[in-house]
Amino acid sequence: MTARTFVLQDLLCDDSLPWRVHNVKLEKIICEKDLPMMFLAHYDRLPDDIKAQKPLDLPMLKIMNEKVSAAQACQILGLPQGAIAPALHVKISGTTVIVCDSLPLALHLQFTNTAKDSQACHQDAQTALENEARRFLFAGNVHVLHKNPKIRLHSTDLSEHSFTVEPQAGYTRLPNSHALATTHTLNTLKDTTPNALKFLQDAIVDKVMASFFGE
Repeated sequence: MTARTFVLQDLLCDDSLPWRVHNVKLEKIICEKDLPMMFLAHYDRLPDDIKAQKPLDLPMLKIMNEKVSAAQACQILGLPQGAIAPALHVKISGTTVIVCDSLPLALHLQFTNTAKDSQACHQDAQTALENEARRFLFAGNVHVLHKNPKIRLHSTDLSEHSFTVEPQAGYTRLPNSHALATTHTLNTLKDTTPNALKFLQDAIVDKVMASFFGE
């Protein structure tokens, strides 16, 4: 019997194939108030009338990329303490395994809410964490578990180069360009067809909220 041939990135976009979450593991959750951030980021949040009173001068421009707290930014600008509300800083990163039982096929993926050290938010902790968990993006390494010898599985990177994922008992780590093509496909799918990955988004949100608030 001739083996069927599939392209991994096409499979991820095939809405006839159901995927499920096998697990979600969190590597980092940061939710802390008033971590140092660039002086310019503090300044940008000022109302226009205060900016007009406190225009960026040369000394300020020299330190605009320096990381300071909200209190330090107020001091630099000669403003009363509390004039700049401190931000809540959120960082979420972890891994997940999603499975398509009908092939069968599994993907081990990395996700995060931001490529930066953290994302500044101006909300309460529960709202900020939930919103940032929903904004997760895939990045980094991709591992594929493909055991079915009746299926030929290929990956195509963004330069149209092909890589064959051989059937084996353990995971195959995709080359970097193919990992990038896979995370790009998934991130695009999440952006253009939100319901396609809602099953995973809900699982990540539930895991984050339960881990941080102890639910």
